Amino acid sequence: MKSEKIKQLAHQLGEQYQKIEDYFTNGSFVIKFYPFLMYPCVRQAQSLSIKFVAILSIFIGIYYLFTELIAILFSEVSLAAYLHHTSFELSLPNGTIIDNNVTVNSPLSFAMRASFLVQGYLFFFIYLLGVTRITQRFRLISGFSALLFSCGMVILYSTQSGKYIENAVQNLGGSLTFLCGNLAMLMIGFGIKSRRQSTFKNFSILAGLIGTAAIFITLFLPLPYLALFERLGITTIMLWEVALGFAILRQVKK
Repeated sequence: MKSEKIKQLAHQLGEQYQKIEDYFTNGSFVIKFYPFLMYPCVRQAQSLSIKFVAILSIFIGIYYLFTELIAILFSEVSLAAYLHHTSFELSLPNGTIIDNNVTVNSPLSFAMRASFLVQGYLFFFIYLLGVTRITQRFRLISGFSALLFSCGMVILYSTQSGKYIENAVQNLGGSLTFLCGNLAMLMIGFGIKSRRQSTFKNFSILAGLIGTAAIFITLFLPLPYLALFERLGITTIMLWEVALGFAILRQVKK
């Protein structure tokens, strides 16, 4: 009896969710604005803005990876920082006290903080203007996950102004933020129906699964080199952003 009630509840929730999503993507909400979007000047401006968003997505993905590499090269242990320091730790200013220890990680910590801020302010913007053009399902779930990722990155940036830091708490916040990003691209992958975007769909699902698994490892399994697993979880997001930019450009040319 309980299993039947659970199935019935899940079915009802699924129906309600689909109604809400249809309203914002295919229903009367879209119909109200569709005539306005058909004006030639609006369509041209929309096309240019979408191309700009695609290029922006490619840029911020490469920017983060390059910034992290430079910060690591200038750290006290160079490339070994990939194994021993999380992305959040590299963004802490030298002299910050973490768990009663003074940190001296990288003199370019400000560059890492800037990359957090860029991701925080632009990721959800790119989702709204770019991702919604290539997905057909699960837009509310993926959009909510994308919003949480953006908010989490801004919070990670803003929590580094203090002198004393609880390292475990901050790394937990970082892991949950990166988890939201991976869940977002996983749901985006499942939401793509177009055969034209099949390569990007498969990449989104595969990268999302790998990134999500890596972040879960950092949360629940005390294995060596947790920094490497966390870095894998966020690298999947950055590589996906680059792939997303090219996928949006292909959709615009269609």
